[in-house]
Amino acid sequence: MAVVAVVGVLLAVLLPTLSSTMDQADAATELAAARQLTVGYVSHSTDNNGQLMTGYLSQDPTDEDHEDQYTVQGPDGSLLEGREKRRWTWRLLPYLGNSVDSLFVNQGNEYIDRFRGDDDYAYIASVYPSFGLNAEWLGGMKGATYADLHTLGKFTGDCYYTQRLADVRRPADQLVFASSRGPELEGPGTVEGYFYLLSPHYHTTGWRWNTDDSDEPLHETSTEPSRNGFVSARHRGQAATAMLDGHTDLERLQDLSDMRRWSNQAWKPDWVLELQAP
Repeated sequence: MAVVAVVGVLLAVLLPTLSSTMDQADAATELAAARQLTVGYVSHSTDNNGQLMTGYLSQDPTDEDHEDQYTVQGPDGSLLEGREKRRWTWRLLPYLGNSVDSLFVNQGNEYIDRFRGDDDYAYIASVYPSFGLNAEWLGGMKGATYADLHTLGKFTGDCYYTQRLADVRRPADQLVFASSRGPELEGPGTVEGYFYLLSPHYHTTGWRWNTDDSDEPLHETSTEPSRNGFVSARHRGQAATAMLDGHTDLERLQDLSDMRRWSNQAWKPDWVLELQAP
């Protein structure tokens, strides 16, 4: 009995330490992967005359980033079509050594392993990389239901997202990738991974992340991924983030509530677009 008691005490002492060590290892793995994604993202821009990668290609033939202008290969080397082609994920892979595994870390690896070899693999992989891209404000989302800011610009004649690498004024502050979480395609659950992020403020009307009953902003994780802009604070309340200058960090949702981290135009934390009347 004495031996059992001693073992129990030792486990009680060691388990929190082991858990903390594993958490730190997971975070380090994710930070390294986020850094590599950013290197690939910048390399893509450099190879394309400084043009930032479009997060979602357009289906409008009159747009310069229409999907038919791109050739994108899937996991087996065949050419992709449809939504998996339009998302940034497969288009970035050539700059990551064509390693699909570079898009997934920790829980993300476990999730995507379930679909390897399936007909839907290319599609699922395009939806649920472990990191979301801040394409709303960098490079633009130009198709489907994600194109609100792009559509607004077409209506007003202005472009509100940054299109070129050289135009970014604060590379060390400019968020590119962050740990993400999205809704399951089927069912009420969530997946630790999603391909894009939403900024904490709507484009023109203010705060849109998690709120309390009086609509006051909250900086805590919501059960609904979109209520934190699909950012996942999965590392003990922090998300792995990667900035345009290549450095990475672990940050709280509150740290990311500043619009100057998201939009190159923003000059204050609660900045929104002020549209001029035509």
